Amino acid sequence: MTLQNNTPDYIRHTYKVTNELKSYTVYGIDEVKGNKNLLTDILRIEPYQGKSNATNIDDYLRLRTTTNWSTSEQVTGLRPTAKKGVFHGDRVNKETGKRTLLVFTFSEDRKTLFIDVYRGFYPIHNGILQNIISTY
Repeated sequence: MTLQNNTPDYIRHTYKVTNELKSYTVYGIDEVKGNKNLLTDILRIEPYQGKSNATNIDDYLRLRTTTNWSTSEQVTGLRPTAKKGVFHGDRVNKETGKRTLLVFTFSEDRKTLFIDVYRGFYPIHNGILQNIISTY
Protein backbone atom coordinates (compact mmCIF):
# COMPACT_ATOMS: atom_id res chain seq x y z
CA MET A 1 0.00 0.00 0.00
CA THR A 2 1.41 3.38 -0.97
CA LEU A 3 0.33 6.57 0.66
CA GLN A 4 -0.21 9.73 -1.32
CA ASN A 5 -1.10 12.73 0.85
CA ASN A 6 -1.68 10.25 3.69
CA THR A 7 -4.45 8.57 1.69
CA PRO A 8 -4.11 4.83 1.00
CA ASP A 9 -3.99 3.58 -2.58
CA TYR A 10 -7.18 2.40 -4.21
CA ILE A 11 -8.28 0.92 -7.51
CA ARG A 12 -11.17 2.81 -9.12
CA HIS A 13 -13.88 0.77 -10.83
CA THR A 14 -16.30 2.66 -13.10
CA TYR A 15 -19.70 1.14 -13.86
CA LYS A 16 -22.56 2.27 -16.12
CA VAL A 17 -26.24 1.36 -15.78
CA THR A 18 -27.20 -1.56 -18.02
CA ASN A 19 -30.63 -2.34 -16.58
CA GLU A 20 -32.84 -0.32 -14.27
CA LEU A 21 -35.88 -1.78 -12.54
CA LYS A 22 -38.05 -0.42 -9.77
CA SER A 23 -36.44 -2.72 -7.20
CA TYR A 24 -32.77 -2.67 -8.26
CA THR A 25 -30.22 -1.29 -10.73
CA VAL A 26 -27.72 -3.41 -12.65
CA TYR A 27 -24.35 -1.88 -13.56
CA GLY A 28 -21.78 -3.16 -16.06
CA ILE A 29 -18.07 -2.46 -15.86
CA ASP A 30 -16.94 0.46 -18.00
CA GLU A 31 -13.34 0.97 -16.86
CA VAL A 32 -10.89 -0.23 -14.20
CA LYS A 33 -7.82 1.76 -13.21
CA GLY A 34 -4.75 -0.33 -14.02
CA ASN A 35 -6.90 -3.15 -15.47
CA LYS A 36 -7.07 -4.84 -12.04
CA ASN A 37 -10.75 -5.71 -11.58
CA LEU A 38 -11.16 -6.62 -7.92
CA LEU A 39 -14.95 -6.87 -8.18
CA THR A 40 -17.04 -8.37 -11.00
CA ASP A 41 -17.97 -7.19 -14.48
CA ILE A 42 -21.64 -6.99 -13.48
CA LEU A 43 -23.09 -5.92 -10.14
CA ARG A 44 -26.31 -4.55 -8.80
CA ILE A 45 -27.41 -2.08 -6.20
CA GLU A 46 -30.55 -3.34 -4.52
CA PRO A 47 -32.69 -2.33 -1.55
CA TYR A 48 -31.45 -3.56 1.81
CA GLN A 49 -33.61 -6.54 2.84
CA GLY A 50 -32.85 -6.45 6.59
CA LYS A 51 -31.10 -9.84 6.52
CA SER A 52 -28.27 -8.71 8.81
CA ASN A 53 -27.80 -6.55 11.89
CA ALA A 54 -26.74 -3.57 9.77
CA THR A 55 -28.32 -0.21 10.49
CA ASN A 56 -28.52 3.12 8.67
CA ILE A 57 -28.42 1.66 5.15
CA ASP A 58 -30.97 1.71 2.34
CA ASP A 59 -29.03 0.01 -0.46
CA TYR A 60 -26.84 -3.07 -0.76
CA LEU A 61 -24.11 -4.14 -3.19
CA ARG A 62 -24.40 -7.57 -4.79
CA LEU A 63 -21.68 -8.89 -7.12
CA ARG A 64 -22.62 -11.24 -9.98
CA THR A 65 -20.59 -14.27 -8.81
CA THR A 66 -22.99 -17.01 -9.97
CA THR A 67 -25.48 -17.40 -12.81
CA ASN A 68 -28.33 -16.44 -10.46
CA TRP A 69 -28.61 -13.09 -8.68
CA SER A 70 -30.21 -14.67 -5.59
CA THR A 71 -27.12 -16.84 -4.97
CA SER A 72 -24.55 -14.20 -5.97
CA GLU A 73 -22.35 -12.61 -3.31
CA GLN A 74 -23.93 -9.96 -1.13
CA VAL A 75 -21.05 -7.71 -0.20
CA THR A 76 -22.01 -4.68 1.86
CA GLY A 77 -24.54 -2.05 2.64
CA LEU A 78 -23.92 1.44 1.30
CA ARG A 79 -23.50 3.61 4.40
CA PRO A 80 -24.24 7.28 3.78
CA THR A 81 -21.63 9.93 4.51
CA ALA A 82 -21.88 13.67 5.08
CA LYS A 83 -21.20 14.12 1.36
CA LYS A 84 -24.14 13.76 -1.01
CA GLY A 85 -23.77 10.79 -3.36
CA VAL A 86 -20.82 9.30 -1.42
CA PHE A 87 -21.21 6.06 0.54
CA HIS A 88 -18.85 3.58 2.16
CA GLY A 89 -18.86 -0.11 3.01
CA ASP A 90 -16.50 -3.02 3.31
CA ARG A 91 -15.75 -6.38 1.79
CA VAL A 92 -14.51 -9.18 4.03
CA ASN A 93 -12.05 -11.70 2.64
CA LYS A 94 -13.64 -15.06 3.49
CA GLU A 95 -10.23 -16.76 3.84
CA THR A 96 -8.36 -14.21 5.95
CA GLY A 97 -11.22 -12.28 7.57
CA LYS A 98 -9.47 -9.06 6.53
CA ARG A 99 -11.71 -6.12 5.62
CA THR A 100 -11.27 -3.89 2.59
CA LEU A 101 -12.75 -0.39 2.44
CA LEU A 102 -15.10 0.38 -0.46
CA VAL A 103 -16.09 3.96 -1.27
CA PHE A 104 -19.04 4.45 -3.63
CA THR A 105 -19.78 7.64 -5.55
CA PHE A 106 -22.70 8.07 -7.90
CA SER A 107 -23.07 10.57 -10.69
CA GLU A 108 -25.92 12.99 -10.07
CA ASP A 109 -28.28 11.01 -12.32
CA ARG A 110 -27.06 7.69 -10.78
CA LYS A 111 -26.25 6.35 -14.27
CA THR A 112 -22.54 6.06 -13.42
CA LEU A 113 -21.15 4.40 -10.29
CA PHE A 114 -17.55 4.66 -9.12
CA ILE A 115 -16.31 2.14 -6.57
CA ASP A 116 -12.88 2.74 -5.07
CA VAL A 117 -11.44 -0.47 -3.61
CA TYR A 118 -8.82 0.15 -0.92
CA ARG A 119 -7.35 -3.33 -1.31
CA GLY A 120 -6.40 -4.87 2.04
CA PHE A 121 -7.03 -1.61 3.94
CA TYR A 122 -9.80 -0.71 6.36
CA PRO A 123 -9.41 2.22 8.78
CA ILE A 124 -9.28 1.18 12.42
CA HIS A 125 -10.30 4.65 13.59
CA ASN A 126 -13.35 6.63 12.46
CA GLY A 127 -11.22 9.78 12.07
CA ILE A 128 -9.14 8.05 9.39
CA LEU A 129 -12.32 7.06 7.56
CA GLN A 130 -13.60 10.63 7.76
CA ASN A 131 -10.29 11.94 6.36
CA ILE A 132 -10.60 9.57 3.39
CA ILE A 133 -14.26 10.53 2.80
CA SER A 134 -13.32 14.23 2.90
CA THR A 135 -11.16 13.72 -0.22
CA TYR A 136 -14.28 13.00 -2.32
